[in-house]
This record gives sequence, C-alpha cells and structure tokens, in this order.
Amino acid sequence: MAEAEYWRQKRRDELSLREKYFIELSLTLRDNERKKHKLIQRLTILGWVGGLVFAMSLALIAWWQGQKASNSEIQAISESSAELFFSNQKLDALIKAIDARQKLQKLGWVSVETQLQVESALRRAVYGTLEYNRLEGHNSEVKKVVFSFDGKMIASTSDDKTVRLWKIDGTLLHTLKGHQDIVWGVAFSPDSNIIASASADNTVKLWNKDGRLLTTLRGHSDKVWGVAFSPDGNTIASASNDNTVKLWTIDGRLLHTLKGHQNVVWDVAFSPDGNTIASASADNTVKLWTIDGTLLHTLKGHSDKIWKVAFSPDGNTIASASNDNTVKLWTIDGMLLQTLEGHQAPVAGVAFSPDGNIIASASWDKTVKLWKRDGTLLTTLNGHSERVWGVTFSPDGKTLASASGDKTVKLWKLDNTLQTTLRGHSAAVIGVAISPQGSTLASTSDDKTVKLWKRDGTLLTTLKGYQAPFYGVVFSPEGNLIASASGDKTVKLWKVLGKKPVLLTTLKGHKDVVWGVAFSPDGKMIASASWDNTVTLWKIDGTLLTTLKGHQARVWGVAFSPDGKMIASASGDNTVKLWKIDGTLLTTLKGHQAPVWQVTFSPDGKVIASASGDNTVKLWKIDGTLLTTLKGHSAGVFGVTFSPDGKMIASASGDHTVKLWKVSGTLPVLLATLDQHSDRVWGVAFSPDSKTLASVSEDKTVILWNLDRVVDLNQILTYGCDWARDYLKTNPHVSESDRHICDLLQ
Repeated sequence: MAEAEYWRQKRRDELSLREKYFIELSLTLRDNERKKHKLIQRLTILGWVGGLVFAMSLALIAWWQGQKASNSEIQAISESSAELFFSNQKLDALIKAIDARQKLQKLGWVSVETQLQVESALRRAVYGTLEYNRLEGHNSEVKKVVFSFDGKMIASTSDDKTVRLWKIDGTLLHTLKGHQDIVWGVAFSPDSNIIASASADNTVKLWNKDGRLLTTLRGHSDKVWGVAFSPDGNTIASASNDNTVKLWTIDGRLLHTLKGHQNVVWDVAFSPDGNTIASASADNTVKLWTIDGTLLHTLKGHSDKIWKVAFSPDGNTIASASNDNTVKLWTIDGMLLQTLEGHQAPVAGVAFSPDGNIIASASWDKTVKLWKRDGTLLTTLNGHSERVWGVTFSPDGKTLASASGDKTVKLWKLDNTLQTTLRGHSAAVIGVAISPQGSTLASTSDDKTVKLWKRDGTLLTTLKGYQAPFYGVVFSPEGNLIASASGDKTVKLWKVLGKKPVLLTTLKGHKDVVWGVAFSPDGKMIASASWDNTVTLWKIDGTLLTTLKGHQARVWGVAFSPDGKMIASASGDNTVKLWKIDGTLLTTLKGHQAPVWQVTFSPDGKVIASASGDNTVKLWKIDGTLLTTLKGHSAGVFGVTFSPDGKMIASASGDHTVKLWKVSGTLPVLLATLDQHSDRVWGVAFSPDSKTLASVSEDKTVILWNLDRVVDLNQILTYGCDWARDYLKTNPHVSESDRHICDLLQ
C-alpha cells in the first residue's frame, strides 16, 4: 500500500509540475502576446506619426514649391511690366504692375527682392504713364479724332471707311457706315448734335449723334480730306483733292467755292469769331479767306505740304503742321512767329489747348509732342507703334486724344496729381531751392540760367545772359534774397522784387568753380564751396570774412548748422569737415570711400547727413560719431536733405532715382523710391510744409512730388487702378482676368 501510495503521490506531483509549467507557459505566452500587441500598437502609432510627418513634409514641400512658383510668376509679371514700360507701352506696363502687386498681397510669403521689384514696377508705371485709355475697334489706320463740344463723345475716322462714335469712357456708341472710301476728316457741330465726315469718295456726310445719316454733300470732283463747322453751326467748310475749299449750308446747299491753291487742300478751319477761314495745302501754303471767299493772306514758309491748320482760342495765332517735320506759328495777318522743331518725320496734326497755352503736334515719327507758345518743348508722348495722324484736346483741356496708323486712338491725361514736371531748361538742372514761404522755386542749370517758378509749375522768369553754368542755389531765411553759385568762380546775390530778381552784387574771390552755397540762419552771412578746395564766408554785402582751408580736393557742398555756430563742408577728398564760424576746424568725418557731394544738418542740429559717390548716405552725430549708413542706391548720391519737420530724408542719385527715408531713431527706414527721371538726379529740396519734394536732373527737368500721395504704396495702387479703370472696363482686348484686377479696390 505504501508503495502504491508513493507512486500516486509522485504522479500528483508531476501533474502539479506540468500544470505549473503550462500555467507559467500560458502566462508567459499571454505576456508575450501583450508585449507583441503593445509593440504593434507602438509601431502603429509611430507609423501614423511618421506618415503624418511624411505627409506634412510633402505638404510643406508642395506649399514651398507653390510659393516659389508664385514668387517666380510675380517676378515674371514685374519684369514684363518693366519691359513694356521701357518699350513705351506704359499703360500695358501699369496693368502688369497692378496685377503683380495684387498677386503679391495674396501670398503669405514673398522674397524681399520680389517685393522691391514689384514696388519699383508699380511706382515706375504709375509715375510715368500718361495714357489712360485706348479706343480699339477700327480695322485700319485711324486718321482723325475729335471731341464733341459738350465733352461727352469722341469721333474717329479710318481707312476702313467708317466713323466711330465713342462715349468718353471708351464705350463704343455707334459705327457710322455709308462712305465708299477712306474717311479722313471729321467734325462735331457746336451743339454736338451733328457729325460731319469727309471721305475719299468725294463726299461729306452729315450724321446725327445717334448714327443716322442726315444728308450727303456732293459737289467736289475729287477726294474730300477736311471738314469744319463754323462757330455758329450754320456753315460747313470742306477741303478737297480738287484744290478747292467749298462752303455749304447745314442743309447741303453750296454757298461758295474758294479757289487759289495750286495743289491738294488737306485741311480747313474757321477762326473762333467765324470771320476767317484757313486752308492748308500741298502747295506748301496756308491761305486765309473771308467768309465770302475773298483771299486775305497767303502764309509761305513751309518747304513741303501742309497737312493741318488750327486757330488759337483767341483767334490771334495760327498753327500749321507740315510734311517738312515742323509746326509753324503765325499771326493772323500772316507774320511767322515761331517754328517748332523736334519731330523726326512729317507732322500731320496740330491743335491748341482750350486755354491756348499748349500746342500739341502729331507726327509720323510715332509721337505726340506738347509745346509752349514760345516754342519750348514740354514733353513727348510715346506709345503709338505707327505714325500719328491726328491730335485734339478735350473741351476742359485735361485730356488729349491721338489717332494713329496702329488702328488705335490713345487717350492721355495731362493732369497728374502725383507730380508736376517743370520743363524749360535746355541742359542739365543742377541746383534747386524752395523759398521759405513755399511759393517760389529756383532752379539752376548748365544752360547758364536761373529759373524761378511758381509752386504750380508756372515759369515766373528766367535769369539769363551769363557766360557760365549755375550750380548751387539757395533762398535767404526771409526769402527776399537768392544766392547762386556759378562756374565763373563767383556767387551772385539777387534781390527778389516782383517776378524778376535784381542782381545786387557778385561775390568774387574763389579761384575755381563755385558749386555750393548756403545762407546762415540769421541771413547775415553766405558760405560758398569751391573747386579751389576752400569754403569762403562772406558778409551779406559781399565783404570777404574768412576762407576755410584744409580740404585736399574740391569742395562740393556746404551747410550751416541751425544755430549758426557751425559749418559743414563736403569734399572730393572723401571727408566732411566741421568748422567753427570763425574758421577753426573742429573735426573731420571720415568713412566715405568716394567724394562727398553734399552735406546737410537735421532741423534740430543733432545729426549730419552726407551724400557720397560711394552710393551711400551717412548719418553722423555732431561730434563726428557715425550713426548709420543708408544703402540702397546703385550709383553715386549727389544730393541729400532733411524735411523741415525732421521726419524724412531725401537722397538724389546717379541711378536716376530719389529715395525717401523715414527718420526713426538712428535707423532710418526706406519709405519710397521715386523713379521718374530719365537721367542722374543732382539735387532735392523740400517745401517748408514738408509736403512737396523738388528733384532736379540731368534730363533737364524739375519734378515736384506730392508726398501725401507718392509715399504710401497702397495709395499708389489705388491711384493706378483709378487711372486705368476706363481701360479695364471698356477696352475689348483686355483679358477677363485683368479686367477684374482692381475690383477689390472699388
């Protein structure tokens, strides 16, 4: 029994061990299963995280690539704008620049380079674009264009045998069909209700403003080129290939035939009082007739056919446009007053502005030129791609329309509220100053003159008759004196009396060109900077006080501190020197790597700004410590000045630009780059209220910038959209995407 019990107990023990083993094995397996599950969970989580990171990486890469693509697209649009601008397609350049700016604003990120590129393109296009709309629809050369007298319509004629009537915003109203050949001349009746058209089909047709044909005037034996209404609207004059002018009643009855020309009569015009008729002919003459057909005068002087003739609004002057590339101005009795020369091809059109002060000429050289009555060229409008046949002013004088062989009529705005360009100098303009009262501007030039202008750009007077160029110029603190620096080694001091200053005295003593000049704050002294390496101080009566010697090269600029106790001088030896008023040298500011052209004090006298040929402006403490260097110009900086309120600095450069900097502590921030001059900018001056900046250039112009409008880029964008709004709305060739680029600004 004992043995049997022993074996039973042993089996129980073995069973117990097996159970224990299986239990332990089961527990181990379950634990392993748990670990495996946890591992799978962890791997799954890691997989999700990795996948998410991977997906995010792909998304980030895609976003970055999208941003780069958008950045590249914007750069390409900006570059296209620049190309269009410099090829004189400036309205198209403006549309591209607006598009680039709008796309840039939608991006969350764009490179600084692209931002600057877009800003430059937009500012350039807005500042430089005069064309604001383009009438397109004719399928052949456009020969003539006129405004209705009420200013609500435009009529254009074409080789396509039609006359088109347009609303002033460019909307096509009617196409007048009926002529069997080229339609050349066109005119509105004084009440704007009737349109007369002259055609190579030997007829004149009269239409109402709804486009309905009223009557056809037949009587010429050859092509009819010109047509005009008398001021009372009762008579029509027509000019023909049959060498005659015919006068008609409004119902088509022939009144007179004016015979006398020996060749084709291209144009005809009534004087404002209706008593005189002028006719322009291929016999190289203009003839003046009474209303009954009596010949008064024959104007001879052109050497080729005369395409167009026009009376001034006062009726005292006649302008003739000729195939000899000129416009001639004549008195009403036939005396030649002026010959306007500048076009490089025949001049086919001419018109007076409503106030009679400006003459527009249209030429086969693809340009329109604007002139003053004295023959001074004001500006040249480039943009047409073929010869320009006709030009006309709107009744309010604010718009000019030109008709061209490129099948278009271009509309140009002449009132730009961003800037005013003063033209009149015949060589580089070097110096500029604005009077303390802000009413008068003085400019000096290589043309050996000083010009005084009103704030609105009207020329007051020209001081001429001198034998050397004028450079620096400055008003006295009271504004009653002007000092000018001259290439004849002198400073000339003028007293402002009425419109024309009187020369008071000439300060002599320098041994070389005098470039810079400054008045002391109390108006009792003058400092002059010369190429003889010196600065000279003078009493206001011309007495020589002292000569500051120490520079090793030409002295270009000079300035008094606001308290009158110091003088700063800028030199070709790359330094600025600070002097006491008695001529004691205080310190020399070193740091520029090229000649220093100009130096100026801040209004509070605590900071000095210097402009250098090393492309920079440096700001210094009064003790000579360098505060900061303003970088951004790509060529030498010739001029620098603080605004009277101390909030801005303007710099003028050989890179053709003016830069405006906001004074913010010791780190000025670039506000705007004013890009409108076509050559190096020599000088800048602020108005006393800090709202206008004048810049002068090698391109012979002075530009007055409206700082309230040209600094804020958003305002520039709004201005650009307002400028192009009619074009975007009415031009048939604008793409749908471009048509809406300004919608968000409405």
